[in-house]
Amino acid sequence: MLIDTTLREGAQAYGVYFGQGARRRMAEMLAAVGVDEMECGWIGQPGLSEFLTWAAQALPGLGPGGRGPALSVWCPCRETDAEAAAGLVRAGLVSRVNIGAPSSARHQRVRLGLTPGGMAERAGAVVASALAAGADYVAVGLEDVSRADPDDALTLARAVVAAGASRVRLSDTVGLLTPLSTAELVRRHVAELGVDVALHAHNDLGMAAANAVTALQCGAAFVDVSVLGLGERAGVAPLEQVAAWAWREKKAGYDLSHVRALCLLAAQGARVAVQRNRPVVGEDIFAAESGIHVHGMLRDPALFEPFAPEAVGATRRMGVGAKSGGAALAAAAERLAGKAAEHHAGPKPGPGALERVRRKAELLGRPLTDAELLATL
Repeated sequence: MLIDTTLREGAQAYGVYFGQGARRRMAEMLAAVGVDEMECGWIGQPGLSEFLTWAAQALPGLGPGGRGPALSVWCPCRETDAEAAAGLVRAGLVSRVNIGAPSSARHQRVRLGLTPGGMAERAGAVVASALAAGADYVAVGLEDVSRADPDDALTLARAVVAAGASRVRLSDTVGLLTPLSTAELVRRHVAELGVDVALHAHNDLGMAAANAVTALQCGAAFVDVSVLGLGERAGVAPLEQVAAWAWREKKAGYDLSHVRALCLLAAQGARVAVQRNRPVVGEDIFAAESGIHVHGMLRDPALFEPFAPEAVGATRRMGVGAKSGGAALAAAAERLAGKAAEHHAGPKPGPGALERVRRKAELLGRPLTDAELLATL
């Protein structure tokens, strides 16, 4: 279901340079999450062979009958590169080869000087070359498919399937798809092709996660994701978000307990911040301060949570501040009383305590700490 491409697409992002140590640790954690495939890099990438040699020995579940992720490598639509990728298959370092083939007329003409018919012929020849060189699982990504003529894209897909491709990956290169257009695109290719269909959704318009989920709901066997959505420009569908959806909907048994640490590791390597309100892994997504939310969560946390924080290795927090009500203040006072030493009386909110707390929080511009709350009570 999930093809993680952090080590390929994510590593191609502007200014992102993952060292060997970070790549290995991320690979270990991705395997622990349970991703189905790990796109480990691209042909010609510095350090790729060294990483793959390590991965073949160190990652759990690899090898015949193993339940670890399939390892793959990406290459452009050139016979020499496809044959080099197939050489990694023969060496036992990867099991799948992913080839990128432009599907829009503009990309075909400007980048390669080809017509749609010429592109179909070339892509079929490259697939055949990879298979002849030892690859037994070849996937072809139809690049810029959201701007391609739909019939031309399908003709290209049929050509690579006829040449022996095991998977067609629909690549929304500049993130123009919407959930509705994703559904139409995926359903047509699933109905017309006799192989697995995947989606590589970029996030330029902020819809990559929604498009990835839609693709899976409409018959796609795989979608590409990366940690924090790292990738070219605005990136691609975030691993943590799509995995959380699949886990919550019981589509797959991914282990979400690793995703927060994985995202922090990737953020450190990419030198980006993890926003405190980021879905699934943000520091504050299980924190509440406003009165109606805290009141409800004190009775049943699931009223305002899509899943328990423990599922992603987080903890629930209820702050007391300018937006709090009496229920939050009473619960905080009870919690503080439980922490008090037996020979001390616990704090009890007196008359006007809630207003004092609210004024203090307004002045500070944030919820109160325990020490500030005690002083204010």
